[in-house]
Amino acid sequence: MTMWDVVADMLFAAKGKVSSLASGEFRRGTISLLSTHLLEQAWEEMATTLTEAHFGNAREILETEPPRWLADSSAASCMLCSVRFHPIMCSRHHCRFCGGIFCRECSKGRSLLPPKFRTGDPQRVCDVCCVRLESVQPYLMDQVSRASQLPTHDLTDLSTLRSWLNFPWCHSMEYEIYKAANIVRGYNKVGSLGPEKSIPDAILKQAEGLAILTVAKVGLMVSYNIGTGLVIAWREGGSWSPPSAISSIGIGWGAQAGGEFTDFIIVLRTKDAIRTFSGNAHISVGADASAAAGIVGRAVEADLRAGNGGYAACYTYSCSKGAFVGCSLEGSMVTTRAAENSRFYASSSIKASDILLGSLPKPPAAAVLYNALSDLYLKLGR
Repeated sequence: MTMWDVVADMLFAAKGKVSSLASGEFRRGTISLLSTHLLEQAWEEMATTLTEAHFGNAREILETEPPRWLADSSAASCMLCSVRFHPIMCSRHHCRFCGGIFCRECSKGRSLLPPKFRTGDPQRVCDVCCVRLESVQPYLMDQVSRASQLPTHDLTDLSTLRSWLNFPWCHSMEYEIYKAANIVRGYNKVGSLGPEKSIPDAILKQAEGLAILTVAKVGLMVSYNIGTGLVIAWREGGSWSPPSAISSIGIGWGAQAGGEFTDFIIVLRTKDAIRTFSGNAHISVGADASAAAGIVGRAVEADLRAGNGGYAACYTYSCSKGAFVGCSLEGSMVTTRAAENSRFYASSSIKASDILLGSLPKPPAAAVLYNALSDLYLKLGR
């Protein structure tokens, strides 16, 4: 609740009390000329004045220029709580909005900053500035957040170097979106896939969602794998949800040797599967027979996934690049990258379930992924 919500509640309560006084108590006393009409008019004028002040304050905040940060030497203690700084016990932190120096406890807030600051990531701000910026956060989420920006890297053909190889670990949702679009377009362009090497059209057409990720795998007898990707769900209204970032780490045991990069498209066939990926973490167990030599190797498999979001069976398509051969029993743990979701959507409280199962609008930053999915499902008649 913002300061203006509190003021509005107070005024609403005051309006009721004043109306009650005007209708009864005042008329029983000596002040008989006070009318309900005049009180209503005074109420409307007060509300208008406060609204204008609110929008004027918001406009002033949105037009703020980046400040000049205070030098570290200018403050020996926090400018809010006055606790003295210590190189180990209490370090200095600058508020990105006002430039002041504060302790960690007084600068825990993370807020989007006005357009002139030229950053789309939530920044550290002091407690006072966090309250000041709260009223303009919805506007800034629609204008300056990472999710609201159109993608810069929107080509997934071989004219760009990044489209030749998908890296297994990505630090940003923007690259995860690009990588997922590249994987989908790669699957869509391969017309020579046999039925045993591709996802059956009926299963893909009825998918409730997709998990798309790249995993690096290396080992001899015992293999280790790690990778990142995203999850996207199909909504009842006939559109895709915003993406949620995920990461995967696992281990395998069997007759195997080598190393490979593998792109995965995991078909989530039910809402239970979506809920499984909406949890904080889940475990995947399945058998894997892999053979990648040189450029590419493809396989289709099924596995069972269970976690705090539920459990479900999923259908997986994979495309590997590298030199790896073997058959093994695989186990991996997939977790939601909550910090990356918070950075991308500029909301510290957002959850994977809010993204995949809620009503969050589609972010413009994922346009290249939505286009790739549209091309794929156009062939399936969905």
